[in-house]
Amino acid sequence: MPVLELPRSWAEARTALRFTAEDTPQDPGPSVVRADELGGIALLADLVAPGSEPPEDVRALESAAATAPWLPLTLHAVASTSSLRAAAAEINVHHSTLQERLAQAEQVLGWPVRTPQGRLRLHLALTMRRLARP
Repeated sequence: MPVLELPRSWAEARTALRFTAEDTPQDPGPSVVRADELGGIALLADLVAPGSEPPEDVRALESAAATAPWLPLTLHAVASTSSLRAAAAEINVHHSTLQERLAQAEQVLGWPVRTPQGRLRLHLALTMRRLARP
């Protein structure tokens, strides 16, 4: 990389770092994120400042996670896999157990997570949750 591009590269790396998770049951997700793979989603980093008041959907996630410790890992699996069966396999539960968990999550969150629009909203909320961390 040319020396003159180092400041931009450093800024992009710092942005990518904000998208990482601890990869624990309470903060599931990728522990490594490449800046060049973020694409347009990197624009969210400019909208959600670290330590700022989290968006309403993030507050709903935090509230829901406080009621059910399995929730963050379950919702991450739903948002990051291609199907509900794949999500169930990823977290090692029967697909009917996953359906029960999602019904409970939808009731606490206030929006569906099993529809395409709901999964997108869920994915964005999980992403903004990471971005809002101080």
